[in-house]
Amino acid sequence: MAVNSTIDYITIATTGNATSFGNLNNPIFAGGACASSTRGLFAGGETTGGSKINVIDYVTIATTGNATDFGDMTVTRYYAGGCSSSTRGLFGGGNTGSNTNVIDYVTIATTGNATDFGDLTQTRNAPGSCSGNSRGVWGGGGTASAVNTIDYVTIATTGNATDFGDLTVARSIVAGTSNAHGGLAA
Repeated sequence: MAVNSTIDYITIATTGNATSFGNLNNPIFAGGACASSTRGLFAGGETTGGSKINVIDYVTIATTGNATDFGDMTVTRYYAGGCSSSTRGLFGGGNTGSNTNVIDYVTIATTGNATDFGDLTQTRNAPGSCSGNSRGVWGGGGTASAVNTIDYVTIATTGNATDFGDLTVARSIVAGTSNAHGGLAA
């Protein structure tokens, strides 16, 4: 495992190599991330030596520079899947030493500690995640083995996740993306 504090950025409308944005407060591996149009948030992770952290950092996307402390997640973990609306950021699942089903949320425009949102339908780490303006979705991830479960929540409310359906195959470390009209997992 390689830990790093470097934040890179690209301009999506063009092609080319990444440019240095700044640094996180802690070098980490396997943190979760989400964003609004104004702020990017980075949560949790594993540090050198295998310690897990609950720290949430943020950056202002329009400027470059080092991250600032936002607050803490409710559970110390790494491999959480992040998703967001324009106002709320959510971090679901992950590994605390064992897999967890916890979903936390924050209000992106403010700073402060996360609040418990509810639970995924099953414990897992490294789920792929994506979101539109109203729904957050987590798919796959690991338990004792890979899972194919897809869960969703309505971001503006709180409560436990609901079963959305299944991935075509079980996957243990998943990446997700969305154009806000749908989602893909790889």
